[in-house]
Amino acid sequence: MKYIIILLVFSLSLLSYSQGQVELNDIAHEDWYQSQKIKDSLVIALLQVNESDSTFISAFKNTEKLWDNFVEEQFNLKFPEYESWETRRAIYGSQFDMLYYQFLKQYCDLRIATLYNLFEE
Repeated sequence: MKYIIILLVFSLSLLSYSQGQVELNDIAHEDWYQSQKIKDSLVIALLQVNESDSTFISAFKNTEKLWDNFVEEQFNLKFPEYESWETRRAIYGSQFDMLYYQFLKQYCDLRIATLYNLFEE
């Protein structure tokens, strides 16, 4: 009976799937990267559609700069103790990269939604 229980526990541990923090960081980075590619393609498409409207292009480039500043300030609000990229692990631990990319993906998806609204107009 003892051997059966040991064999059962051993086989369950082999069949279970777990992810390490490095894998979770990589997944979060890939998710953000895919959202960033979509956002970049929308920006290019909007600029191409409105290439003859210089007012739109200058206003749009200004909103992109303002959006980047907004995201930076939101990041500082969400992670107030964040001092520098070198000390991030001491403050937030090994999950900081995952949190960072999830944060960027969230705001990238918000920007994608606003860019889609510009196509509807």
